[in-house]
This record gives sequence, C-alpha cells and structure tokens, in this order.
Amino acid sequence: MDDLTPKRSGMPLWINRADKKEPGRYEKEYAKMLSETYRHNQVIVFFKKIPGEKEIKEVQEDLIASVKELKGNVPDKVEVIKCDNCICPVVLFIGSDFHTVINTEGVKVGSRPRPPVVGEYSLNFFNRSPFDKSEGDPFAKFKLEPRPSSEDKKKDKIVVAVLDTGFDPKLVDPAYLWKNNDFKSDCYAKAESGWNFSDLSTGGNGGPDFTDDHPGRHGTVVTKYIINEFLNSKMNAVEIMSLKTHDKAGLGDFFGIVCALHFAIAKGANIINASWGFYYYYQNQFPYLNELINKTLRKKGILFVAAAGNQFPGEDAIARQIYQSEYGVNLTDDQLRNLAIHHFYPGDLSALKNNVITATTTDGANTTSPTQNYSKVYADIGVEADKDMKFKVPFDGSREMIGGSSFATAIATGVIGAFSSKRIFTPNNPNKADIFKVLSDPGSTGTSYQVVFDVPPLSRKHIRRGVSTRKTH
Repeated sequence: MDDLTPKRSGMPLWINRADKKEPGRYEKEYAKMLSETYRHNQVIVFFKKIPGEKEIKEVQEDLIASVKELKGNVPDKVEVIKCDNCICPVVLFIGSDFHTVINTEGVKVGSRPRPPVVGEYSLNFFNRSPFDKSEGDPFAKFKLEPRPSSEDKKKDKIVVAVLDTGFDPKLVDPAYLWKNNDFKSDCYAKAESGWNFSDLSTGGNGGPDFTDDHPGRHGTVVTKYIINEFLNSKMNAVEIMSLKTHDKAGLGDFFGIVCALHFAIAKGANIINASWGFYYYYQNQFPYLNELINKTLRKKGILFVAAAGNQFPGEDAIARQIYQSEYGVNLTDDQLRNLAIHHFYPGDLSALKNNVITATTTDGANTTSPTQNYSKVYADIGVEADKDMKFKVPFDGSREMIGGSSFATAIATGVIGAFSSKRIFTPNNPNKADIFKVLSDPGSTGTSYQVVFDVPPLSRKHIRRGVSTRKTH
C-alpha cells in the first residue's frame, strides 16, 4: 500500500465539516464517537494579538450567549486561564457546555466576536505519551548515574526541551537540567529548570515542580535516551529543559502543549522533543499550532522532533468507522499505520523542507514496527531497534526492553543534537535536509555514521528516502 488514499476518498482521512444540504450532519454523526478525544466544557481561543481584559470579556460573553442559545442554560461559573506572562495570545475558557459551541456550531463560532479579535477556536484535545510496557520493573534496581563530565563545559551546549511527564531526579542527575538565567523576564519568572503544565486545565496551577510521577517514568526514560546519545559526542553537551505536559497517566492536552511551546521559545530551546501526539479527523483543524511549529519555531532556530505515533485500538476503531461511513472503504491494519491515511498530530506536520522531523522504529533495513506509524511522505527517520522492535531501557545494567515511537523519537533527538553543529540552530535555519547531510558524513562529525540514506525497502513505502539511524550509545 503506498501513501495514496483509496481512490473513492480523493483525500486523506478527513471528516468534512461543510455540508450545504445538511449543515452539521458530520458533527452529529461522529460527536459521540469523538467525545472522548477532548476535554469537555473547555474552549481554547487563539486571539490575533495579545488580548486585554476587554477582548477576553467579549469572548467570554459570546461563549455564554452561544451556550444559552444552543442548550437553553447559562454556565454558573466561567474560568479564564492564560499561559503566564509570556507573549502568548492563547486563552482557555472553562464553562459548562462550552465544548458544544464548537462541536455543533463549527461554522458559526468565530463569527462573534468579529475579527481582528479572534483568530480561531478549538476544543482542548487530549494527547498521549504512549509506550509498550517493559517486561519487568525497569526502575527498582537503578541508582543515580554519574554527573556530566567536566569535559562537557568545553563543548557547545544544546538545549533540548522535553515536553513529557517530567523528570525523576532519583534516576537522572539534575546536573543535566537547563538553568534559567533570565530572571528579569516576567515570563515564568519562578522557573529554574523547567515547568509543570500538566494540570492547568484540570484545576491545578502548574508551577516549578515538574517531578515525573508516571508509573513508567516516561518523560525520564525519554530524557535518558537523549542524554545517552550525547555521551559519545566530542562537540556538544546537552541541557534538558524539562516541561511537564503530561500527568501520571501519560495524558496531556492541547492547551498545556501550546503553553509549553511558548515557554520553550521564550527560554531559548534549540530542539523540542515531542514523544506524544493524537489522532485527528478534521482538515485544517489547528492553523495556529501549525504556524507555531512550522514557522515560529523555525524563525527562532528551533528544531521540532515528533513521534510518528503508535497503535491505539480505540482510535483505530474510530478511523475504520469514519472511513467506512465517509468513503465506503474498509481500512486494513497496515493502512491504519499509514500517516497519510490515519493522521497523527503533530507527527504529520513534517514536510519535505521544514524544521519538523518525525521518527518511528525500524529493524534497520527492511521494515517498520507493525504497531507504529510510517509514511514516505511524513516519516523522516527510522531508528533501528535493539531487538524485536524494542529498545533496551537506557540505564546501565538494564536487560528490560521497551518499545514505542516515543523512544525512537528521543534517540533521534539525541543523535541529531549530539552530532549536529550548533550553527544549524540559528534563526530561519533548522532544515532537516542540512542536518541529515551533516549526520551522514563521518568526516564532518569525527565518528562513524549517524544517519544513512537510501535504504530501499524503507524508502519504497515506509520512510521518506529510506533514512535510518541507530543508537550510538
């Protein structure tokens, strides 16, 4: 199966919002099925400029009026949450039935208030940090590993923002953490090494405590994979900017992610590691986030490395039902792993020439993991697994194995950060073609190759140009 969708569809898997004969039919048909993909009673508003109290109140009143018109009731309490004091025109509104305004009246919402106040509205979609469970307890016997080498002080510093479940200082030495030296700014002024965005939309206040409380320590494991790749680098050392966007269940949301991205921009990240994502079904659903990742990050010199995504049985069932209803097509298991058919965001923001690199797991030469996504259009790099499409838990002495595109992404981030010139991470410059060119030339890095091109079986179907890499540590 190639990356073209079935001929009857004429396009990838999208639900068509507009139906002139029967407006709202698609939303009604799929509303129940998709109702678990976002936080209820919440609406994210992307303003065209930093809003003042007047603009925020105007939107709040419009949302209340829309709910009254649709549902016949008025929310008794409305919460307004902003992303601290950073330059971020995004506000979360929480009130009973607010989500129904977008679900039922997708065309109507946004007509009030009129431009230039609001750019777009969105539901607060969930995203997940998924992984395959290890074959044992991967953390019971591990102790804190050595601090960074004194030689690292002489190397170029690459700041990697890890948007995940946090950081466990009992497993990874806090000396690897980035240090905030910009205390004059009122943008997250209390941040020392990271921030917690995981509970902003659930009644929490966020804050400087980004401790990893996920049972599988997902964010900590991702962080350790990244750090390990720098251990063999003669040119670069890593600083981890730990941004907790996902809770102890590995669940995050759209609003927390947006706030974390603005934090990473404001605080000078070079690379953002996104070992998470979510499937989505409406075309052009997130123009603000698209521009933030594809344009704003690149202007700032920031590379974005994203997971291709894993198999979620519930999401596969949704995709099958939609494709059957919309196009009369029964998707195969293999087609469901194709990013051109079953979209996984933000992994499929990758384009041929931009700053987004999407990673998945391979056997190195022939195929990708059957439980992870692939695409010769959107997947940029395959990371060779240690065994059976899994990787060794990245702590010394470990024999346990874990799998998931989350960890392939972290390894790819580590390889790229460890062996790319710091000069690549300059404004308007992060271009994956340039990065891969450097990493495929042993002479330029002083080590054996990091990335190889033209692996024919991978390029024919799975990964653009058959690009592959492997762990160096």
